[in-house]
Amino acid sequence: MILTRVFLTTASLLLLAQTPLLANGGAWQTGVPNTGNGAASDEKRSTNVTIEDEQLVIDLHQEFAAVEVRYRMRDTGGEVAQDFFFPVERWAESDGETSDVMVTDLAGYTIAADGGELKWENVDAKGEKPKPMSDPQWGDFKSASRLWKKSSIPFAPGQTREILIRYQSAYAATQSSVSDDGHSSEFYFRYSLSPAATWKGPIGKGKVTVNYLQPRPEEITISKPKDRFKKVNATRSEWNFQNLKPTLADDMKIIVHPAYETHPALQVNEETYEHSPQYKAEYLIQGNKYFLQHSDYDAVASSTLKPDGEHKYDVEFIKGLENNRTWAEGVDGDGVGENITLTVNRPLPLDAILIMPGYRGEDATLWTKNNRVAELEVTLNGEHTFGAAIPDDNFLSPYPVVVRGYAKPVKTVKLTIKAVHRGSAARDTCISLVELLGKLAQKPKFTHAR
Repeated sequence: MILTRVFLTTASLLLLAQTPLLANGGAWQTGVPNTGNGAASDEKRSTNVTIEDEQLVIDLHQEFAAVEVRYRMRDTGGEVAQDFFFPVERWAESDGETSDVMVTDLAGYTIAADGGELKWENVDAKGEKPKPMSDPQWGDFKSASRLWKKSSIPFAPGQTREILIRYQSAYAATQSSVSDDGHSSEFYFRYSLSPAATWKGPIGKGKVTVNYLQPRPEEITISKPKDRFKKVNATRSEWNFQNLKPTLADDMKIIVHPAYETHPALQVNEETYEHSPQYKAEYLIQGNKYFLQHSDYDAVASSTLKPDGEHKYDVEFIKGLENNRTWAEGVDGDGVGENITLTVNRPLPLDAILIMPGYRGEDATLWTKNNRVAELEVTLNGEHTFGAAIPDDNFLSPYPVVVRGYAKPVKTVKLTIKAVHRGSAARDTCISLVELLGKLAQKPKFTHAR
């Protein structure tokens, strides 16, 4: 039996960010704007501890960066309980309706010394505050705040210790809306090497590895620092260094998703301020690329879970038009082999199929309690078939299954479940939303909001 409570669909028409509902518009920030390398102190004090080796790995997922940094540190002086400060920058909390959905801190931060986990606490960072970001329509945001995640690492005289830090950081962006028009800046990740300059001497040697794990690696650009990284292949870049005394010029900025804007593609009923057709449609513009993102299709499922009291699980719910709704397959077991077929009312070449591959609800535990789709077989027009793996991330927005090597307008889309991420309390496999991102040959005509 599927585990359900009240469900709030995240049927955002934006590619990445979970956007709040703002009837007349607004502006907000999301993600963590800056994280960084461990510093020895938050003041101008000396230390006898040096970094002999640093290995930094940054895995770029669809909605966040997973970071692992390993230091080999050696105490060149006497016994000491060495302060260790890891810098984090975060946006000020947003006003009004947006404050409960903004991600403003690291997820899962841990620090260990020689395999033993260390305690840490947040303390305010000293010095100049970050400058406020500005939105052309809405003006300045509140200034971000800087903090340190502070730990204490004991060293015996001459001792060498292995320090390991792991965390996840949501990508940062600024976004705004005016009525139904939306705008988002690029989504980026920043990591600062410069705080490591407070340790004794230079970093002896080090390596930074960036793995491109999001489904469109071609979108990723390392914009800073310049000329440090070597691209090993299409999904990995590396930077090796020796005797580095890092400065601000060594701090990193990685653009993971490009900026975009959205505009409604449906007429609005001026009396009810609602779209009359029973599907969603918006134009999405990324530079000189134009798309129609929509759920204008008829859906048929191979099976559907029977109603459970007041809860229904109809396949129509994947259009994302109503709250408290998800589709769930209706066979025993995990639902491997079950499918949904979409018949598209406006065939276009597809850039991607956007899917919320689980039960996204107000109760966040529903995501892990029920099965999530791990692998899909996608068939377009009954003739082009490919597989798509979906990571077991807790998505805030639909995951893009990118279509490559097929340029024909797509009339039918068949999605077959090939594998699942098993739920902790139920074996029903759910899909909460499917939208299509169709390619447009030219810039669409629309009326800007006033």
